[in-house]
Amino acid sequence: MMLISLSILDYEPDLVAHVSNISESKSMSIILGLIQTGKIKRVHIDVMKPPMILNRTTFPIELIRALCQNLKDKIPLAAHLMVDNPYPFIDKMCLFILRKERSDFAVFIQRESFSSESDTIVALKFLKECNFLSGICLNLPTSTEVLTRDIIEASDIVLLMTVPMGAGGQEYSEEGSRRIALFSRMFPKKTIAVDGGINSETIIKAEKAGAEIAVVGSFITRSENPIKAIFELEQNLKRAK
Repeated sequence: MMLISLSILDYEPDLVAHVSNISESKSMSIILGLIQTGKIKRVHIDVMKPPMILNRTTFPIELIRALCQNLKDKIPLAAHLMVDNPYPFIDKMCLFILRKERSDFAVFIQRESFSSESDTIVALKFLKECNFLSGICLNLPTSTEVLTRDIIEASDIVLLMTVPMGAGGQEYSEEGSRRIALFSRMFPKKTIAVDGGINSETIIKAEKAGAEIAVVGSFITRSENPIKAIFELEQNLKRAK
């Protein structure tokens, strides 16, 4: 069964407004309720910063620290670093996430953050040296050719975008399914995750193509009943078996 990683991008404005006392955030109450369903594998944090994501900055390090402090004993976390230089973020996270707590904390870096294959591999190895789960992400407009065998083998998880990164609520691209199928065939032992436009229908397409983890945001977070939306995902996946 496909695992669900909850993207909390839609909740970021409310969370950052309550960063000094995050337990007072309405969004945190919703997140905790979703975690209690037992249907979520991870909470996914989308870190965005110009110039990679134009005119948008999300999840400052202070908010990541607050989320870690409040959620680390409840559910594994993932940080998706959509930034030109991920090293400063990784270094700062190491200051407040104990080494023993990092083994189930996934950090995704963008292939687009690096000019060469070798630089990408060095960054993935650095994540492993820090004891994080190392993830590589490829944006939808970027050619699959830059995601080389050596890069994939250096990573623990491959995250394939099925929308252009930078905004929630976009429509799933069928090109994304083709990419999932391509990499799952080439690397059958590698964990493939998918992010972008996932709903109760497209999650089936992603699973059939070979994805094992679905990052789901707006379908849940913009629903009038987020918990009902999670169960709808699960029910549709079971019907498709």
